[in-house]
Amino acid sequence: MKTYTVWLVRLLVVACIFAIGSVPMVYADAHEMGEEDMAEEEASGASGWFRTDTDSLGTQIWVGASHSPDFLGSLSFDTDIYVVGTFGELDLGLGIPVVASESLELTFLPMVGIGFDYAAADGPSSLIAPQLFTYLTAGSIYFESWIQGFFNSPFDYGDDSLYTRDFILYSVNDTIAIGPQVEATIGLGDEGGLSSLVVGARANVGYGENNTLGIFVGFETQPQEDDEGNEIEQTGITGRMTLFREW
Repeated sequence: MKTYTVWLVRLLVVACIFAIGSVPMVYADAHEMGEEDMAEEEASGASGWFRTDTDSLGTQIWVGASHSPDFLGSLSFDTDIYVVGTFGELDLGLGIPVVASESLELTFLPMVGIGFDYAAADGPSSLIAPQLFTYLTAGSIYFESWIQGFFNSPFDYGDDSLYTRDFILYSVNDTIAIGPQVEATIGLGDEGGLSSLVVGARANVGYGENNTLGIFVGFETQPQEDDEGNEIEQTGITGRMTLFREW
């Protein structure tokens, strides 16, 4: 019995020695694997973003990514999905950096999208094209422009329209940027015309690392109508709240 006890103690000592000695090796392997994963991520050149908007359409969810494979050079392949209610949209585009310097950055992002209303089992609901997004940074000045065409009539999903959103912001400091914003919706077709024009002010607030809170308060100048042309809402205050995160 004494012999077994002595051998058991020896085995435990040996096991402890191996366990203690293996800790630096395991840590080194994990550290190397982490560095390899980071290197692969940097090599992929991919970045992503998440966004939520709450406005007259309800609460909307956006997720997007920008991919920069070597064969595209300075260009990037951009994708995003947009979800509101039972409607989902997939967009594909090509990021085109026109100017990229320390004092000035200008990027064009043309995109094409297809939308599905999953409450109706009859295929696509909307063609969202053409789309053009413009991003300009010049010192403390930031400008962003959206131009989007919505073609719903080929899918019997509603009227066609053209939408634009434009704002220019001045960075007061590292946390707050403020400026004017204009949004317009133009109906296409025989009975088209300016159906919405919102003019107001916007503030972007730093909301922690890589997070931005956007607040837009505007005045709707056009009365809103239902499908039969009856006025359902007077002009008045409207707006949007946005939470944007990138990585």
